[in-house]
Amino acid sequence: MSDIVVKYNRLNKVARKEVNDFMDFLLSKQKAPKTSFLKTYKSKILQVSIWTDSDLKIFDENQKIFNQWSAPEW
Repeated sequence: MSDIVVKYNRLNKVARKEVNDFMDFLLSKQKAPKTSFLKTYKSKILQVSIWTDSDLKIFDENQKIFNQWSAPEW
């Protein structure tokens, strides 16, 4: 792999662009299974926590207390 990096780094800007375009072309020809991506995404999104109304109640209580607090005037 390091041999590829050395060769790539020796190329000029135009040649590097051509190599990148060719790699993009090769990758586009590959039929990557989309289901694995969707399966991974679904498992990640299902792990997102959900707050219940009782979880949020503390914030409402704190807001009421904060609104009642009067800051000292200078």
